[in-house]
Amino acid sequence: MTRPENGRFTARIAAGFAIGLLAPWAPGIVAATPAGSAWAADAATAAPAETIPDSLLRSRVEALLPAPWRIESLIVEPLTAPPSPEAGMSARVTATVVLGGPTYLVDSREGPVTFLRPAAEAGLTKSWVATALASRGPGGWTVALTPQSPGLLDGIGKPAAELPGRTVVLGTPEAKSLREQLDRDAAQRLAEDTERRRREEERLAQQTAAAKAEAARAETERRAVEARIAQVADLRGKLAGPDRAARLAAFEAALGGNDPALRQTAMDAALQSRDPVVANLALKDWIARHRAVPVQLYATKEDPSSEVVVQNLGPMTLEIDGFSPVNGALAGKLGAPGYSIARPSSIVGTLAQTELAVNSFGCALTLRLAEHRTLDGLLRCQTLPTLIARITLD
Repeated sequence: MTRPENGRFTARIAAGFAIGLLAPWAPGIVAATPAGSAWAADAATAAPAETIPDSLLRSRVEALLPAPWRIESLIVEPLTAPPSPEAGMSARVTATVVLGGPTYLVDSREGPVTFLRPAAEAGLTKSWVATALASRGPGGWTVALTPQSPGLLDGIGKPAAELPGRTVVLGTPEAKSLREQLDRDAAQRLAEDTERRRREEERLAQQTAAAKAEAARAETERRAVEARIAQVADLRGKLAGPDRAARLAAFEAALGGNDPALRQTAMDAALQSRDPVVANLALKDWIARHRAVPVQLYATKEDPSSEVVVQNLGPMTLEIDGFSPVNGALAGKLGAPGYSIARPSSIVGTLAQTELAVNSFGCALTLRLAEHRTLDGLLRCQTLPTLIARITLD
């Protein structure tokens, strides 16, 4: 470390030397300046002033330098001579710092990989200047450093080890290989995302189409229901109207159509009407659509033995093998298993307006349309008591 000479010490030596030379020629000067006191003053002035320790300054400068900078040399130049160590002293500190390793800047980041570009090579030197203000007290030295060149080391980057992620330097084979791999991965992700979006769009399109189809189906059903309701209301109005020809035409149209609701409405209205012609048409349609018709039997109050006959007779069935809507002729079988006289046998039957008459080997069944959608009447067999009979028009 280089420090400037003490000028006052030099001046006093020169003055003493001059007085010694002039003493023989100027005794008064010698008498006026006693030799002993002058030399003592010079000795006191020449005593070296206390300075800031180099090791202390070096450690403080090193603490301010980022890695991997290191100090190559340190120059301390006192700025002023303090009156006492306690008053504080200042100095200009110039440190020649050297970059101990290469540094890098972040070029880009892709996932866990950080691509670096070189910023500075190892061995780069810089002059780092600061002002030091120090004082010494009972507890030791107190030093404050104020850098005079802020930003000197900025922009030079950092060592690769201090940068985040997996660091790779651009231009190296590793960087090229990683870049190719990352490009392949990115292309694969793009393809997967494209395929995923395509499937999602296709799914949404299918859902939209299904929703539209469902809405269209619901709208069609709604319109069909509304149309059926309107048709049923119109049919009921015609069947209840005063014009018989219109009633017959509406009934025949409903029976000949493919709408079960209209047919059922027409049947209900016809069977409950007081028009025997319309009711006859309804009964003909009903008989033509059935093949086996259960006949319900009940005992009569007039003959107490009829209850036993009903229990022993068993279920009776009217089997319809043929029916002519033109003349109402009916062919088939009628019978029950309980008594030989009533066992199933061939029949001859006729539907005349709202009355149905069926004759078998030993029994005769006569029924008439009632108010509650039933054919009610009597079953008469030769050796059995008369029973009440009913066919329900379901």
